[in-house]
Amino acid sequence: MTASPSTDIPSPQLARALIRGLTRGTAISAGVRYIHVGHVRWLEAQHELLDEVAEDGHSDTKFVRGAYGAGKSHFLSVVQDHAREREWVTSHVECKVDGVQIDRFETLYPKLVANLVSRDMADGGGTSPTSGGVDPVRFLLDRWVAHLLRATGVIDEGKLRPLDADIRVYTELQRSLLRSSLPPDFSNALTAYARASIAGDVGSMRAVSLWLRGIEEKVRLPSQYLRSRIGSAVSRRDETFELRAISKGTATEIMRGVLWLVRAAGYAGLVLCIDEIEELAKLGTRRRQDQALQALREYVDNAGGDSGYSHLVMYLAATPEMFEGEDYFPRYDALATRIQPLGDTINWRAPVIDLDRTPLSPSQMAEMATRIRSVHICGYGERASEALSSESLQHFVSAVLESRFRIAKPRLLTRLIVDELERARQDPSAYVKPANVAKLLSRTAEQLTREEGS
Repeated sequence: MTASPSTDIPSPQLARALIRGLTRGTAISAGVRYIHVGHVRWLEAQHELLDEVAEDGHSDTKFVRGAYGAGKSHFLSVVQDHAREREWVTSHVECKVDGVQIDRFETLYPKLVANLVSRDMADGGGTSPTSGGVDPVRFLLDRWVAHLLRATGVIDEGKLRPLDADIRVYTELQRSLLRSSLPPDFSNALTAYARASIAGDVGSMRAVSLWLRGIEEKVRLPSQYLRSRIGSAVSRRDETFELRAISKGTATEIMRGVLWLVRAAGYAGLVLCIDEIEELAKLGTRRRQDQALQALREYVDNAGGDSGYSHLVMYLAATPEMFEGEDYFPRYDALATRIQPLGDTINWRAPVIDLDRTPLSPSQMAEMATRIRSVHICGYGERASEALSSESLQHFVSAVLESRFRIAKPRLLTRLIVDELERARQDPSAYVKPANVAKLLSRTAEQLTREEGS
């Protein structure tokens, strides 16, 4: 079973960005739909889950299992792409690249908020939601303020009512945010941001945005933003209040605030993807590894929203060794019993999404190659595709399927096809002849093996 073909085509800018990403071995999230095939039942289950969580307000945690190159990151990109189309905010974090230590949430939090993405953050080129220099935290805060101004009637039918704007906004904040169970620092920070926005105090707005992104220093803001009236006789303009730096002791609580902000800004919730969980194997001591396993178990336990994490769907991607190796998930019974399968047939809504159980078929591999060529045509024209015909593509597919390299076949095929398309674009007479495919295949597999080990 294959995914339904996309009904549109990428822009030339997006197509070229996608090809550049595939050259490096990864598909950028914004363009992944144009080359994706397969894993339909897994994806349908995630779409159903997102709809449920958006409506019910709970949360859930899923593990994504697959060998290196089997498409875990690609699968997460497809999930995120769909989620953004459904008005979710997403965040993708890679433990190795981003320096995240899974047992220390304070290392995850700043990367999480820095990587927030929504559909309406995209710039004109559409190649990356943040490529235009958008600060995602500032974007969320501004969108929340815009919702707040409309809800309080400060902006009515596009017209601004500035005379009593601050009073209306502060009254609403007193009624809602300031009486919530959210951390006081978070509530005060957002109150200051909203009122600073009305006052045109760009400095305070920037300070709140930096604080919420997790800068490792205290932030001071004018105390008047926590008074009933800005600039009233009972408050001095030089008085300030302090926001403590978000730290090990406060990061998980501030995360509740971020989820509240996502919803208050008008989104369905947050999809958080944490890739390369196998990095926990590199933690220095057995104790640290146990702490990481406990943290993963807590992610699963908190999936019901009991911790205050609502409208959150978390995906944790790892290699099979983590699920099977006696030094990892199996040794921590509190985690293993929560995620182990209970039958031989696939449960598409199970805690573990096992991509190795639904590998791409030969026809899906061929379709993937054809889609990559179509994207290349969108970005660079017909020059390469004339040299690399459908018959040539099938020859590459057959060679990969017959190979015995341990590199996952989808990754191997993708690298081959993109390399050939680029070579043919530069010189249509230079593409690899069928007789030389085996040699190129071997070199590509060796390169991918070195990348895997690095």
